[in-house]
Amino acid sequence: AGGLQLERDEAEALFVVAVGCQAGSAAGYGCGAQDISTRLSSLIYGGTSVFAVIAGASGQYFTGWLLEQNGRDFTPMFALVVAVELAGLVAWNRWWDSERVFE
Repeated sequence: AGGLQLERDEAEALFVVAVGCQAGSAAGYGCGAQDISTRLSSLIYGGTSVFAVIAGASGQYFTGWLLEQNGRDFTPMFALVVAVELAGLVAWNRWWDSERVFE
């Protein structure tokens, strides 16, 4: 199978950067619900978390299916992850506004 071959140190550095970016993302998203509503922030955060749980649960099945279709090559999986993350970044920057929406 083709794909990008990384040395151990390169893979470890990418992993550390990815975890750091995710931590920053989670911290920013977590307080975002409080920005738009202090009283309803728990409902907003919980309601939007449903979509993350559904994506996470179905993602396990989809990952296995995609790997089986591609001879266990992770390159298409990583390409799909990058595409989804970039789409999320564009959507977030396009539509996010931290002005209070609800009381």
